[in-house]
Amino acid sequence: MESLRAPVRCPRCNGQPSWKEVRDPTRGVETLGKLGTHPLVGWRCNLCGYFLAVSQYES
Repeated sequence: MESLRAPVRCPRCNGQPSWKEVRDPTRGVETLGKLGTHPLVGWRCNLCGYFLAVSQYES
């Protein structure tokens, strides 16, 4: 399984945040997306709180 990497810059504040991974607690199985199988639903910017969904980042 290939691990997903968050984008370097936040789309909202254009900073280089340390991203916090957001996982879906209701989804016990890993999600199959364009970037492969992964348990993530997205990332949250530690600077401004912006949520970036994996589906947005993949497209």
